[in-house]
Amino acid sequence: MDKAVFYNVVRDRLFSGRLSQEQVDGMEAILNFWEDPPIQPTGAFLEQWQRRTISWLAYMLATTYHETAFTMQPISEYGDIDYFRQLYCDREDLGNGPAYGGEIDDGPRFKGRGYVQITGRINYTAMTAIVREFYPESPDFTVDPEAVKDPRYAAVIMFYGMFLGTFTGWALADYLGKTPDYRKARNIINPGDRAKEIAAYAEIFEEALAKAKAIA
Repeated sequence: MDKAVFYNVVRDRLFSGRLSQEQVDGMEAILNFWEDPPIQPTGAFLEQWQRRTISWLAYMLATTYHETAFTMQPISEYGDIDYFRQLYCDREDLGNGPAYGGEIDDGPRFKGRGYVQITGRINYTAMTAIVREFYPESPDFTVDPEAVKDPRYAAVIMFYGMFLGTFTGWALADYLGKTPDYRKARNIINPGDRAKEIAAYAEIFEEALAKAKAIA
């Protein structure tokens, strides 16, 4: 893949003619995992990995562009402690709170973080094991939740979740086959939310990847 060509296209079409080093670094983490993961995926992840197309990468980049407010860096969900207590504390589905195997104030502790934001003790626990398959030195995210924002770890979480459909039950393969449906692919993360806009971003990323001769 000719990354200079890729960055030239997205710089002009999506970033108003200027890319910061942080934006480049964020995209590099995603592109590097796509091209050369630390180890090859296994099991169900491998099955999906072998089906991937450039449209999958384009949609993940577009999702990142939207979910990170164009920074291309893993971020934390916006809100204060009281907001996260009300939204996430004492949630059985998230494993938050003493009644569900967690601890007091799990809501703020396990707020959304990443390229695509994961929430809840259950998900932080699950992703600790997934990320350690690729980066054995990565910390326990239930002990160090902020580590989810390391771009290397955030990339693994996004790839795994979008390839396997762990976020909403829908996966990239459900929408991005021979004829990609970028609008419906929003169901993978947040059904209906800004689907048209994100689809337009994906088309630009796909164009950039094609011009750069990216391969699946």
